[in-house]
Amino acid sequence: MDRVRSMKGLAPNVFTYNCLIDGLCKCGDVEKGKELFDQMNEVGVSPNVITHNILVDGMCRHGRINGALNFFSGMQGNGLKGNAVTYTTLITAYCDIDHIIKVVDLFDQMLASGCSPDASVYHRLISGLCKAGRMDAASNVLSKLKEAGFRPDIVCYNSLVRGFCKKNMVDKAYDIIKEMEEAGVKPDSVSYNNLIAYFCQNGNFGLAREAMEWMINGHVPTIATYGALIHAYGSNGNIKEAMKLFNDMSSTSKIPPNTITYNILHFLVDDMKAKGVKPNSDTYNAMFKGLRENNLLEDAFRLMDAMIEHACKPDYITMEILTGWLSMVNLKN
Repeated sequence: MDRVRSMKGLAPNVFTYNCLIDGLCKCGDVEKGKELFDQMNEVGVSPNVITHNILVDGMCRHGRINGALNFFSGMQGNGLKGNAVTYTTLITAYCDIDHIIKVVDLFDQMLASGCSPDASVYHRLISGLCKAGRMDAASNVLSKLKEAGFRPDIVCYNSLVRGFCKKNMVDKAYDIIKEMEEAGVKPDSVSYNNLIAYFCQNGNFGLAREAMEWMINGHVPTIATYGALIHAYGSNGNIKEAMKLFNDMSSTSKIPPNTITYNILHFLVDDMKAKGVKPNSDTYNAMFKGLRENNLLEDAFRLMDAMIEHACKPDYITMEILTGWLSMVNLKN
């Protein structure tokens, strides 16, 4: 900048400063950018809203969100109004740290100042309100979004479904699913997983399986879908049904079980023991069968160690499963 000023007939203008400040902020040197901003006032170059937006964005990107808000307040105090970009940057930053009170305040300021939020601002606000459990407020913002001529996207809808489920308002969650379908937004695996997780947590396995059947008709269940159901059945002592689902993962839905699903099964055995229900050979045999179906031999060895550790003697069925399995492995080798 000193070199530019020293050149005869050349003087840096607001565009020059904006380019330099933007480059410094993108390199992480926000403080140097702020020094250039202060220098502008000293040399008689008036910062514009773009200058302010560059610094607000730079501060937010580098974790100085409260500093960005204070800078914005100073900007307003000097008679320069923020625009939609300013508010969107701040709202997004506060959404990222789950400071929903500040987000709502900024959103209200944005509307009062005459700035029109775009769809992304509405979506972020709705998601934040749902995460905070403020479903009435989320519904109100949803209405405003529609009045502004925007449509919710799949992420926004899923936030509403999850939020209503967490508040035990499953009828409202179903209404959102219905609205999605009517709006031409096809519910995805996340939409159904939210419902299934809710039913499992409330012990309503019939509706959980029903939701899973709907899901199978339009979407392939995910690891998360099976994991929620397996955990729910196992926690209620129904290991056989949990193992049936474990087997269905690879046979029906072609989802290979992974370490997470095996660990869920292992946790269930420990959970039974903690509740005073001693796993018996039938429990372990059901698990061995599932592991054999999915060719998880290493996991079977670990399960055998756990079985012995829990003082549960293998019976003839256990030995039949394992010896038959090992014979097949030896033949292949």
